[in-house]
Amino acid sequence: MDRKNDTPNPVFLACAVALVCVAVLAGAVASHAAEGSGGGDAAGESAWSAPRPPQDVPTGHWSYPLLARLVARRVVYVDLSTLPVSRVVIAEALLDARDSEDERPELTARETWALERLEAEFLRGEVDAPAAHLEENDAMVGLGVRLFSQLRYGGERATLGLWSGDVPGGPTTPRDDEEDDDYRFDVAIDVAPEIWGGVRNLVGFYADADVLFGGQDGARTVRISERTRTWRGVAATVERAYFMLEQPWFAVAAGRRDPVWGRARWGRLLISGAAPTFDQIDARFRVGPLSFHALHGHVEYKETGAENDLAEYEKVYIAAHRLVVAGSWGSFSASEAVVYSSTTPDPVYLNPLFPFYLAQHNERENDNIEWSFDLLLRPTRGLDVYVEFLIDDLQYDRYTGHPDKYGVTIGGTYFGRLFGSDLELTTEYSNVRKWTYSSNVVEHRFAHDGLPIGFELGPDSDRIAAEAVTHPTPEWSVGLGYRHARKGEGRLTDPFVPGENPDPTFPSGVVMKSDRVSLEANYQNLRGVAGGIGVAWQNVRNRGNVSGDDGDGWEIWAGIQVRI
Repeated sequence: MDRKNDTPNPVFLACAVALVCVAVLAGAVASHAAEGSGGGDAAGESAWSAPRPPQDVPTGHWSYPLLARLVARRVVYVDLSTLPVSRVVIAEALLDARDSEDERPELTARETWALERLEAEFLRGEVDAPAAHLEENDAMVGLGVRLFSQLRYGGERATLGLWSGDVPGGPTTPRDDEEDDDYRFDVAIDVAPEIWGGVRNLVGFYADADVLFGGQDGARTVRISERTRTWRGVAATVERAYFMLEQPWFAVAAGRRDPVWGRARWGRLLISGAAPTFDQIDARFRVGPLSFHALHGHVEYKETGAENDLAEYEKVYIAAHRLVVAGSWGSFSASEAVVYSSTTPDPVYLNPLFPFYLAQHNERENDNIEWSFDLLLRPTRGLDVYVEFLIDDLQYDRYTGHPDKYGVTIGGTYFGRLFGSDLELTTEYSNVRKWTYSSNVVEHRFAHDGLPIGFELGPDSDRIAAEAVTHPTPEWSVGLGYRHARKGEGRLTDPFVPGENPDPTFPSGVVMKSDRVSLEANYQNLRGVAGGIGVAWQNVRNRGNVSGDDGDGWEIWAGIQVRI
């Protein structure tokens, strides 16, 4: 299938450049004023003297699991419901934790080690240290290189995952019954350079790349992104590249970034991170416990043959707003997002203060709007309980003959101790009804570059997942996980057609089911070295929603990652 809408709109780029220029000028004035006020904390150390210029922490970074435990245990406070988090915000949280040492609980060996590792990185820049670094006054640039190698062994049919290479939530293709099921080895080497720089306390830039050797054929196909082409087993892509201005109360960024909204572990519903990164402009404002986020990005879609509504020069965009109130008790967030098409970005959707529903109802039509609410409660130290609720369409008039379209995730994580070792227990259930995220204008479906923007399994699906992780030593983690998923015949490309049954069985049609059990051990140290080994068994029934297409099998993997 061909990709469409993959040429960035020049007006969109011009808007992004203009916004960043204005923000840089405003930030320069604010920075000068702050210097004149002689700011700084009591210890003579400030997050605004962080090792790097303004920069976000990528959503897959090693620091987030460590922060999740420390935040739940009320040792450190930072809002993790809206990712990515900036390096300066994490540095501020670590400095605040130093000031409140008398109020913190007794730390375990793992928690002491986690604090040490986080401070080494975000206050001193030692863990992800650059391979090369040049600095003059407050201006600097750095280059880092990460090397990752993985050996994987498994069977093609049973271990490629629930979707067997099909696009989650998109059209599936029945497989040839004579497809090779032999077990085989697959070796992949990933070289990931990153470059960063800018002016400390004002503006920064960041870009990383992935160059994958192998892994495109064999026991496991590693798909970096749908927009990545493979040549003779080698694939390369850039998933993050942006400029960012940051001050204590606001930040503005423009470029390719990886937003993830929601507190759920696996079942985020609005912007889950399942799709590739967006080319976008992003603004954040925070004061006390309140923060506000707004983004506007460019959406790429895969042509399925059902698209026929867009004019020749129309592009597809996504805009989103998020309001968060957070504290040591937890957080509450309300968000909205819209996928729409236009020849240029619509000013009303670029406006961070304009409610999307009113814009669509009064000025536009056929735009796909989603609302979501997520609540995290911390009733006691070490226990996080959360719920997410997404609304696509709820029928307040029950006699319209149209369906309710919504999704819900509920779960919890406990951070405690077992036989002298740190322990994390997580359980979660997600349910997304048929036709959720879809639109009668097929290009407005809630998908980007062939993958769902929301729940990773798409509509007409549910999943229950559980995981137990223990740490026999501070550097080691041993985890046991289980997932059971169901996927009906509903697809993002199949909107509701008037006259259909608005309340079908759930999941609908021939249901694909998957059970997966995994056991893995992982290691990481204070110098940026990490490694792991694992084994998993998976059973799939009615694969691709084809009745009787069943299979099961084992998968074994081992890998190591180092920074140069």
